[in-house]
Amino acid sequence: MEKLMEVGDVFESNGNGTVIVGNEPVLTAIEKIGDDIVLQISEHEMLNLRVVSVQISNSPNDKKMVGICLGNSINPADIPIGSTVYVF
Repeated sequence: MEKLMEVGDVFESNGNGTVIVGNEPVLTAIEKIGDDIVLQISEHEMLNLRVVSVQISNSPNDKKMVGICLGNSINPADIPIGSTVYVF
């Protein structure tokens, strides 16, 4: 597994479900986002989650902003800010 990003924000989008967002200056693993990700929400707890869609944009400070929609598979309250997202 390769680290993609840390979760900087989590919210629920009407019609799309839970969305996690992160900022990273260089995303070397971005092309590896597939159907599934692994979300480490604590030192001992990792969740396998299905990716519904991905949006990538550039922030004003030249970082990549990544939004990953997880649909209704998880409640936003169950994802702590700072969780780590991994790809296969």
